[in-house]
Amino acid sequence: MATGLAAELLFIFSVVQARVQAASSQAVGVVGGVVYFSPPLQNLTTTYHQSHWYCGSSLKVAIHEYGRGVRYLEGPFKDRLELFPNNTLKISCLQKNDSNTYSMYMEDMAGKEYYYSVYLKVYDVVPKPTVRAIVNRDNPEHCDVTLECWVQLEDVTYEWMPPSRVIPVGSNSTSSTLPLSFNPSLETYTCRASNPVSSSSAQLTRRHPCSWTAESSAVPTATKTSMMLLGHILLLFFTLH
Repeated sequence: MATGLAAELLFIFSVVQARVQAASSQAVGVVGGVVYFSPPLQNLTTTYHQSHWYCGSSLKVAIHEYGRGVRYLEGPFKDRLELFPNNTLKISCLQKNDSNTYSMYMEDMAGKEYYYSVYLKVYDVVPKPTVRAIVNRDNPEHCDVTLECWVQLEDVTYEWMPPSRVIPVGSNSTSSTLPLSFNPSLETYTCRASNPVSSSSAQLTRRHPCSWTAESSAVPTATKTSMMLLGHILLLFFTLH
């Protein structure tokens, strides 16, 4: 009895080992783009009896059976899949809701099983960010300002790049002189918004002492004083009406 149980456990252990030969991985995609899932089994030359691709835990999307070719199942991936002979799966025209775990099950002619999974995260293309400058205190000798930058997306990081105040206008490595051009009254600050698949930037230009101009896609410069004044005017308007 004990010998039979040991043999059964050994069989289960062997199957589990075969299933985890290919490790899980991660992939990123962009809305409207293409992604390829390539199982790392190129070193295996065995002829496969069948392979199945799944989206999530149970949605079967593609089947490759030896001698019968490839079949694609009806569902959200209609006309967007291509399964290659090496079991690489291609998904086209990616959508945000394609983000999920994709799994492949393969079985060779001897009945040995192999398993591979990959998690896909699909991101939107980052649009041009909106930028603005809020002047906290307008002083002829000191510009106290807060620069803002945003896009209407999640999972985005922001980076502000200060202006280059010194502009080389021509020189070479053999010269002992360095011609420079200065424009202390004009500076450009750049904000870059990024996610793992794309990035976009917008600029704010400062003119001495504290006048700011945003790119056409951005909102105009505002001051805290003017914003408070506008709030009082609107409150007075609604009170009188």
